[in-house]
Amino acid sequence: MNRLTERNIEGHYIIADENIENAIQKLGIFEDAYESLMESQEQIPKELESLRLNGKEKTVTYREAMARKIMNNHIVMFFEKHGLKE
Repeated sequence: MNRLTERNIEGHYIIADENIENAIQKLGIFEDAYESLMESQEQIPKELESLRLNGKEKTVTYREAMARKIMNNHIVMFFEKHGLKE
């Protein structure tokens, strides 16, 4: 990935004028992806609960949903570790 930002001496991020449009586009794409991740985190527990109520805890569908939940949790924790929170 080509960086569009640099850190200045004070530790703040800056963008060169010629990179502003690309930086805005990448930020927008990131925000869309993050929103999708958070929406998924709200939906997965509902999916798991529905499968549990139907006695399907041993199905591939249940296990895949649980794996998505764990993977998403790790991604969210990674973002939080780097200062990105909702």
